[in-house]
Amino acid sequence: MRNEFLYKQVYEGIRGKILDGTFSKGSKLPSEEEFCTKYEVSTITIKKAMNLLVDDGMVHRVPGKGTYVMGDTICNQELSKVEDNEKMQICDNPNMENELKGVGPKGKKRKIIGLVLEHVASPFGLDMMYQLDREAENAGYKLCIRFSYGNREKETDEIDYLLSLNVEGLIIMPCHGAHYNTAILKLIIENFPVILIDKRMNGIPVTTVSTDGKNAIKSLVKHLYERGCRNIGLITVDAKGTSSLIDRREGFYIGIEEVELTAAEECVLTHDHTNFIDKKTEQADTECIYQYFKKAGGTLDGVVCTEYGMMSSVVQASKRLAIKIGKDLKVCCIDEDYQASDGYYFTHMKQNERSIAELAIKLFIQDKIHPAIDYVVPAIFNQGKTT
Repeated sequence: MRNEFLYKQVYEGIRGKILDGTFSKGSKLPSEEEFCTKYEVSTITIKKAMNLLVDDGMVHRVPGKGTYVMGDTICNQELSKVEDNEKMQICDNPNMENELKGVGPKGKKRKIIGLVLEHVASPFGLDMMYQLDREAENAGYKLCIRFSYGNREKETDEIDYLLSLNVEGLIIMPCHGAHYNTAILKLIIENFPVILIDKRMNGIPVTTVSTDGKNAIKSLVKHLYERGCRNIGLITVDAKGTSSLIDRREGFYIGIEEVELTAAEECVLTHDHTNFIDKKTEQADTECIYQYFKKAGGTLDGVVCTEYGMMSSVVQASKRLAIKIGKDLKVCCIDEDYQASDGYYFTHMKQNERSIAELAIKLFIQDKIHPAIDYVVPAIFNQGKTT
């Protein structure tokens, strides 16, 4: 039997004290800070426990005053202590009672899932975001979407903001980097419902849904081999502890070993690719790849690229050396711009964004995020013009 969420343990404790009369009808409950001290948990845990009590109709919140044990009606003893203008707001607004109970104007409870994304674009992320919203909507939830843009401080701010909305749980695409966000670690320690997408936090017990990057890159190596390539190189980005990039690099060398080749020297781009690639970054990447091709002296006949964002630089570097992609050099990558009007240009493995989204929401709704499991979704091969 899995460990119960901490917030449910706190909920049961407070609920028991309400039922046995320790907290009598109409009385004001201790503050969140006092409950944090008593139960030795974080405010996140207390807020979730209080949400359950509100959902049960056992307590209600009075803005600016505190949380009270329910009496026979919502306008009972403790509400009489509210300022006159607050009383008028409740009487004048027929939805105010529902607002205090955390339900919508039609009497339905508002269930919100928070989503924090690093960034999205048409090659990857956009379709996944739309599918997450569709799946959540179909399950009766609203999705509140925020972006970190690869900035860990902003990621923390967005997590805090979503928690202030009393979300049921969080789905997070973590920022790139070797160091984990302590805000996410705290949620995991508190057993708050969290699912990671796209990247794992190695060594941390949290359920993750991501692409099977190892097999995706391995399949591209095999494809190049079958197309006659015998000197295959890798162009990647400095992983800096990012699981998705580590997996792809590992998959490359597994693939090379399986086709019994010796890998060519790899090219590692050191510039920041966690956000939108600006002109300066693209120029630096182009120069780095140009020097890589130049050093190879025309011996490379195949290249695997771990991210679509570098492909423009690959094309530009090839042109400078009069290398004909698809003929002199076969090139493939992860993902492609699906908004292109003339079909696929690059042979690639497409991450199955819809399946990632469907599985993430399914696990959340069915409360199958504990024990922590790493779920991997196979990528889809698409033939382009570059191999």
